[in-house]
Amino acid sequence: MIYQSFNQRFYSIPKILDTFSRNNVAHTKRARLAHTVRQNTESPISHLPSSPLSLAMASFPTPLELISSSDPAHWTKLVDLTVQLPASVHAFNASVPALSRITLLGKCEFANPGMSHKDRIAKTMLERAEARGDLLGLDGTTKKSILAASSGNTGCSLALVGSAMGYEVIVITDSKCSEEKRAHIRSNGATLWLAEELPSQFPEELGKETDYMAQEDLLAAAFPDRYYSVNQYGNGDNTDAHYGGTGAEIWEQTNGSVTHFVMSGSTGGTLQGCGRYLKERQADVEVVMADPEKSRLHGLLEARDDPAAGAAAVRAADAASAATGGVLVEGAGKGSLTDLMVAGGGTTLEFVDRAVVVGDFEAFDECRRTAEVSKLLVGGSSGLNICAAKVVAEFCAKEAPREKGVTIVTLLCDHGIKYLSKIFNDDWIKANDTRA
Repeated sequence: MIYQSFNQRFYSIPKILDTFSRNNVAHTKRARLAHTVRQNTESPISHLPSSPLSLAMASFPTPLELISSSDPAHWTKLVDLTVQLPASVHAFNASVPALSRITLLGKCEFANPGMSHKDRIAKTMLERAEARGDLLGLDGTTKKSILAASSGNTGCSLALVGSAMGYEVIVITDSKCSEEKRAHIRSNGATLWLAEELPSQFPEELGKETDYMAQEDLLAAAFPDRYYSVNQYGNGDNTDAHYGGTGAEIWEQTNGSVTHFVMSGSTGGTLQGCGRYLKERQADVEVVMADPEKSRLHGLLEARDDPAAGAAAVRAADAASAATGGVLVEGAGKGSLTDLMVAGGGTTLEFVDRAVVVGDFEAFDECRRTAEVSKLLVGGSSGLNICAAKVVAEFCAKEAPREKGVTIVTLLCDHGIKYLSKIFNDDWIKANDTRA
């Protein structure tokens, strides 16, 4: 409507300019006439508040209000990534009616204020903790420092949300965390500790422990009146944030047409929360875990139904890690199940149907292809998710066409600007690519 009204309202300007040219109107007359046109022509943005008073009365969201907003206008958008699907899927789509085609949609979680989907859990976990009084010391008035182990993105989000709420935030990460994420955490006002260096700062409490998740637990236990342990890997508010936020948004944005949800696992909160919500709405929605080849999660999931096959998959992941090092995709994969992955009765990843295994550098290649083809700069876990979604799409293309089609939704978890020194750096890729 803005473009239409703009053209309608200013259609006479070319005629005016032509008259100027033909009659060689003096400069002062041109200026006077142009001023008259501007005065008498309605502005194409005249619907905006026109005075400081009306502007003050308008409603604009704060950054925190944008996160998991109740207003659909502020939800992260779904974008069509079907162009990135394999040739076999495009051939399938060309052979079936439009309603039966396979579509891939990416949810732009990088558009959150902290540039990742972790904003959602940071907001929910901290607001609920504050409401319970968990962020105060024993005296009931002194604020605790928020302490969190994070591969990077949750740390960025907790720094953003926690500092905005008036708390000190301390994030423990490890050397795998990109320099961009480290800078982002500090820029949001948090203190950053590296797990490899932390034992020298707390020798009695940590000993030689260098696992950042274990360090968070140990420090919170040693100083219960000083630190509030976020425990994102076992905090049920993490799962709830995606159940009531991400999952609900996907269902509404697709009008209930989503058939597959593809997502990597780290804490398990996104998979479990979205999976539960979507399956409650439509039981046959398939939830697929995208997992790095050196992660044990896909083997542990497979062991749920086939212990022997699962054990073999775990051994293969361990062998790959021993040969070429651990998982390089940040924020994806784990060596063991988190508490959230076995919540709700102890069933392993209860709301996940199967896993697709993806190599680190296949994921990174997909990040670069997404930038080239879809013009979106996304992080490694997004590349991992898209790779897995492509496998799902290929599988669906081998089946009989579905009357209502296939709609695969995945998350574009974070922004690629956090990985310019790694994924999008040719020198880093050449130095670290472990493919033969």
